[in-house]
Amino acid sequence: MIIYDWKDLKVFSKTDLFSKGTAISVGSFDGLHLGHRFLLNNLVQKAREHSLVPGLITFKRPLPAIKHSSDYAGDISSLRQRLKLFEQLGIEFVFVVDFDEDFSKLRGIDFLSMLAQNLNMQLLAEGIDFRCGYKGATDTQAIKYWASQNNVECIFVDPVYYTEADGQQERVSSSYIRVMLLKGFFITAAELLQRPYELDAAQMRKNLEAGEPFIQLLPPDGIYHPLSENNEQVRLEISEGKVLSVPDCDTLIFS
Repeated sequence: MIIYDWKDLKVFSKTDLFSKGTAISVGSFDGLHLGHRFLLNNLVQKAREHSLVPGLITFKRPLPAIKHSSDYAGDISSLRQRLKLFEQLGIEFVFVVDFDEDFSKLRGIDFLSMLAQNLNMQLLAEGIDFRCGYKGATDTQAIKYWASQNNVECIFVDPVYYTEADGQQERVSSSYIRVMLLKGFFITAAELLQRPYELDAAQMRKNLEAGEPFIQLLPPDGIYHPLSENNEQVRLEISEGKVLSVPDCDTLIFS
């Protein structure tokens, strides 16, 4: 999988990897949960059917971390973790966006036109409630109209729902998974993520060494014994929302 910076988009013009056409999805994909997997599996499958290259436009930080920072609990996955998962699902290229003021002011139609012109986008796959552009003004109806005028196929997939123990159904979302993790419900989170919850210990150490806050969501205060990437049990203590000492491993796996 090839990783690009969004700012380099202008150097591409339907050449090399993108010459035969691309199938693209846009989103934060924080945690890469069941709903995201359903969407991206559809993207990859459709790309193969039409001999297109499947790719993503994603963000350094999930958009809620930027737009709702005052009550945001933390990222479910680091960018490093997300990129690894994208590759496992068959994604062949990713453009990473630093959501700055210039990007936030980009009109949705202009954004889509950039994907069509520079990346030869021929298929766009999104969730049914996807919006893009300045203040999310470009909705699915506007996107469908733009696509019909620009020979781009659109796929909008329905949400995925999770049945709770009491029989109630909850839409699978990153925000719902955050609630489960903040309660320490690791088994439920693992079902929604289709893998155990993992903390990026390597990134955690980098943040601490640089004097920067760790942006991934931490479980409730307590002493835990997660597994490392080598399947070794390690000790992790969280107090007042902070890790007291980071184990000498790359990944902390909560099962």
